[in-house]
Amino acid sequence: MFWFLSGIRVGAFVTLPISAVDIQARQVRQWPKLGVHTKFGKHSTTYMLNIPELLLVVKEWDVLVRRRLPDGGYWFAQLSTIDGDIEPQFQNVGNHRDVRARKDLKRWLNKVGLPYHSPHKFRHGFAVHALKLAQDMADYKAISMNLMHKNISITDGIYAILSEQEPNVQLLGRYQVI
Repeated sequence: MFWFLSGIRVGAFVTLPISAVDIQARQVRQWPKLGVHTKFGKHSTTYMLNIPELLLVVKEWDVLVRRRLPDGGYWFAQLSTIDGDIEPQFQNVGNHRDVRARKDLKRWLNKVGLPYHSPHKFRHGFAVHALKLAQDMADYKAISMNLMHKNISITDGIYAILSEQEPNVQLLGRYQVI
């Protein structure tokens, strides 16, 4: 849900310290100085969509992670393969942490009976959903900045095309995932 609400790239997500996430303000500090691995080392504060049902799930996870891990812990906490509980001693990012995130996502979607969508598909879903809500160029620019694109033409060239391709849109619950 966090990927859809924020549009964050998987590489940044798996390196996101707990201190970089402010659920109440719906802010994500994608700051390399906090250890977040962003594309091209960009620094940005991004924002989550205001979808109450999804934010509730994300808030519940946030509370759980903050209770179980130290302040320096990762928001994407390592889960035990035995009991599914958070492993508080696991604090290494490693070179393949994004693979773990994809496997965990696949396992969870399978468990709840939904088809697998990659983390990047949730990023696409964020972009398409937000663009459909945009009312003017200021909104469009804000979406582009939230995706940490270099300029609006990148957002337009990729996501405006996708938002027009309604037949290719699948639904996850009632929210779009491309």
